[in-house]
Amino acid sequence: MSEKPNLVALDRAEVSAVLAALRLLQATGQVPQAINAILTDEGTHDPLSIDQIDALCERINCAPEVSR
Repeated sequence: MSEKPNLVALDRAEVSAVLAALRLLQATGQVPQAINAILTDEGTHDPLSIDQIDALCERINCAPEVSR
């Protein structure tokens, strides 16, 4: 990863929503054009592969909880 990562704190419901969206994308591989524009940042990069989505889900699942 060459870019500086974004950091965001998510509650459990938000993590669940993100994981569900990623798994849906992984399962279908198809999204409407408007969502594809978000997925690729208007074409500035390729969408994540199935393996990259899987790795991202694992990183999210294994991320330490931050105490508030």
